[in-house]
Order: sequence, then C-alpha cells, then structure tokens
Amino acid sequence: MKIDQQYLKDLLIAFEDTDGPDTMLDDLATASFNSDDPVFIFHMRLLYDNGLIVRVDGKAGFGHEMSRALGEGVSYYWIDTPLRLTARGHDFIADLRQQEVWQTIKTNFKDEGISTLMGLSKSLAMGFAKKKVKDITGLDID
Repeated sequence: MKIDQQYLKDLLIAFEDTDGPDTMLDDLATASFNSDDPVFIFHMRLLYDNGLIVRVDGKAGFGHEMSRALGEGVSYYWIDTPLRLTARGHDFIADLRQQEVWQTIKTNFKDEGISTLMGLSKSLAMGFAKKKVKDITGLDID
C-alpha cells in the first residue's frame, strides 16, 4: 500500500483538532475516519512508526491489536486507548499546514516516504521562514 499524503495530513489534523490533550478512536470516527479501513490502519501504523503518535499510558502500540486463535488464524481488534500527537507530530503538521510547504510537497514530491516528507517539510518551512524574515527585515539569517 502506498502513502496517501492528503490522507496522512488529514489524519494528523484530526489528531490536532481534538478538544483535549488526548485523542480517542471515537474522535477520529467523528472526523470521518473508519478504524476498520485498511488505509486508516496503514496510516496509523506510519504515524506510530515515525513517533508522531503515542499512547498516553506510555505502553507500546496504538491500540490496534492482533490475536491468534487456534484453528481460526489471525484477527485484529481495537483497544480504545487514549493517544496523543507527539511534539514531533505537532511540528510535522504545523509545517504541512503552511500553504507554500504543502503545495511544494504535493507538486514536486508525490512519491516520497514519510521520513523524507518530514525532513522536506521542515526544510521547506525553515527556508520560507528565512525568506520572510529577509523580506521583512532585510536580514539574512543563516
């Protein structure tokens, strides 16, 4: 399965837009995400793998568990556990929310992996910020 950059951005925004410090599966469902959708599970795994979301209780995983029953094979189920967007997750979505950054990524970096997207978005955001400082103050900050 390939990364859907728009889906990933929307999922991060859904985490950021919750009312409290924690995000529950129901909060994501309210934002129109279906927890049984393989696309949702795939992108949640990417967020977790890259340290963008964590469980509030500090335990490993993000609540999507696997079970093996003798003779029944493998099945998955959800534990409704509070999750939170990490500082790294907040930084990433803040970078992606910048229109210039998002447009550049969508136009020129459609097939990049998430770690590349994270690095690119940070570099682009910093570059646009430096340009803005120079435009406002005339100072080069490098």
